[in-house]
Amino acid sequence: MADILINLRAKILERGPNGLKCISRIFRHMDVDHSEWLSLKEFSDGLKAFGLSLPESSVEELFKYIDKDGENGILFEEFLQALRPPMSQTRISIINEAFAKFDKTGDGVITVEDLRGVYSVKRHPKYLNGEMTEDQILRTFLDVFDQGVKDGTVTKEEFTNYYSGVGANIDTDEDFVKMMKTAWEI
Repeated sequence: MADILINLRAKILERGPNGLKCISRIFRHMDVDHSEWLSLKEFSDGLKAFGLSLPESSVEELFKYIDKDGENGILFEEFLQALRPPMSQTRISIINEAFAKFDKTGDGVITVEDLRGVYSVKRHPKYLNGEMTEDQILRTFLDVFDQGVKDGTVTKEEFTNYYSGVGANIDTDEDFVKMMKTAWEI
């Protein structure tokens, strides 16, 4: 079972840091009854739509493995959590540090208000030419991390999921920490 999950994770992460985001969109689209969970058929169709060819027995085995409660359905968050590559404590700590820098209110979500004054748009080309306002640019920035419904808030889980995908393409903890410190000036 672990091999199937590892292979699935690898195929998704081949698409770069947005691989997890992409499969999330596909699976939300495949949730035809909008129940916010996938049946075995929806799960199988979603894998095919994503371009993953697995034998039916492997799809069923993977489905049962992810469906921890045995309810014959997989919640989106269950699925994404199963796909997220394990991260070292070093990586988790630097992600948490970056998240805390932007979550000024400490309420567990990053909003446009949290970003104001912490993330400057003053040199952004679309701000300089008047094409976008500060709020529009900050919202666009948040949308990079915001998974599923773009609600203008980014949870720690969404932030961590994004960097889990990014980190899958960075070999060492040292390089990951360096990238995070450079990107977030921490």
